[in-house]
Amino acid sequence: MSRDMRWGLAGLAVVLIAAGAVLIWQGSEHRHAEVIPWGLLVPGYVFFALMATGSSIVNSIYTVFGYKGPNGEYEKIIKLGVFFSLVTIIPAWIMILMDLSKGPLAAMNMFIHTKEGFSLFFQPRSAIAWMALLYMIFALTLLIELIYFIRSEVSEKLRKVKSLELAIALAVLTATVLVHSNLGQVFGNVMAIPAWYGPHMAVYFIISAIIIGAAGQALFLLPFTQSLGVREFTTWYYSRILMISLPILAFIKGWMVINSYYSPASWEAYREVVSTPNFYVFEVILLLVLPFIAATVAYYRKNTALLILAALSLVVAGFVDKYDLIIHPQIAFIHSYLGKVGHVHYAPAEFEIMISTGAVLVYIALLILGVLLLPLKPGEKPKTLYIFK
Repeated sequence: MSRDMRWGLAGLAVVLIAAGAVLIWQGSEHRHAEVIPWGLLVPGYVFFALMATGSSIVNSIYTVFGYKGPNGEYEKIIKLGVFFSLVTIIPAWIMILMDLSKGPLAAMNMFIHTKEGFSLFFQPRSAIAWMALLYMIFALTLLIELIYFIRSEVSEKLRKVKSLELAIALAVLTATVLVHSNLGQVFGNVMAIPAWYGPHMAVYFIISAIIIGAAGQALFLLPFTQSLGVREFTTWYYSRILMISLPILAFIKGWMVINSYYSPASWEAYREVVSTPNFYVFEVILLLVLPFIAATVAYYRKNTALLILAALSLVVAGFVDKYDLIIHPQIAFIHSYLGKVGHVHYAPAEFEIMISTGAVLVYIALLILGVLLLPLKPGEKPKTLYIFK
């Protein structure tokens, strides 16, 4: 990459961060009550949280289980994969904190109480409070793992301490599992929303995370695979993950719909979902059918273009799927509880769109800056940031 291009990308990243910060701040200043408790920001948070944790699960195939590829190809992309997982959690943080608080500075009140003097504050009976804490632990373990991989690149002594590498990897995987368990609990314990209530939400989130995480990571890695000499391996590897995981997702999703049919309260929500074109276009064709066919052909023919098609389809349809799963059950509950007078229509408010857009702009900027500043490719030596030297 030429010097001029690097400076151009750095300038673009700064502009994106500034624009994102303005949108987030302005959106938080103009927020107001919506017709449902959890609007656009919650599906956005869930989507990016699942992509981050799913990407981490994909990384664990190398870090925990030791798979390096036929010719050690995975060693060339693992730092990029860990970095992607770490940065992808940031837009999830932004969205959920802006949704739970009255502004960027008020978000700290989840942990710091200042009303009657400064004191630490944590509500252990709140699954949401645990959610914030577990995601902080998840991000911290990922940061430690990234620092280890970068420093071990230039330290032969550190590279030989395999037990430390495994311990860090196990800590990351444990934090990932705990995050998914708690996220499933946040939704699965809401008795007021029958479509969510039950253990199925945790299972659905885990398999969704693996698929969305693999798709997102594949799209992030593909621009680097040619120069790293791992394009064929990357196409084969990520296509295989999608090819194996998608039938499992189809089974669980089908089971959730069929099971709800025999529960009148749950069916109120799922009937609203399956009666819309979104369900058949996005959640059946673009989420299940098209990606499975594209990934299968990509796997056997090592066709990178088809992997890109499958990954793009999954990223777009994956968000729509989470949006429908979270928004429609809330609307159905209002309809069933209030009857005809409870008919509501939800559309994302302007402040929700501003905050979500701002979070995505910051996310893109951080991905760019990370690639420019950090030694994420094989053989690159740390040049900036003391903790990586």
